[in-house]
Amino acid sequence: LNRAEFRSGGEMLSYIPAVIEPLIQIINRPNTPKTLLENTAITIGRLGLVCPESVAQPLQHFIRPWCTSLRNIRDNEEKDSAFRGVCAMIVVNPGGVVQDFIFFCDAVASWINPKPDLKEMFYKILHGFRNQVGDDNWKRFSAQFPQPLREKLTSQYGV
Repeated sequence: LNRAEFRSGGEMLSYIPAVIEPLIQIINRPNTPKTLLENTAITIGRLGLVCPESVAQPLQHFIRPWCTSLRNIRDNEEKDSAFRGVCAMIVVNPGGVVQDFIFFCDAVASWINPKPDLKEMFYKILHGFRNQVGDDNWKRFSAQFPQPLREKLTSQYGV
């Protein structure tokens, strides 16, 4: 799949079922080379950017390895587009991220300097989750976070 194909979401829609399943298998396969995991995660994210409704359906089957695959890459355009896609998928299917929300939080915290509109997407998702579970449950949940993660989410996103 090349970048030009990502610009035409309507045309991609019919291919999503045939493409997403092998990508989910790759991202969940043990001992997959790091670069293949990163490229697979970026591809899934970009597919989610153009066809979030289709790609979001199996979100719970790939969100954890997706987040861990991209948390260690530097801020760049590929990471940006992939995260925009995953945010669009979470908006469509918030239940798909609930079980692995800590991994999403960690992936968000991996950003050094997200663009303001991407940072706003992160803010809305983080606060939406916190509002949904309530302050007491959020405090218990975030108490499980490593201290640096808790501090970064508090300072950057106020959660």
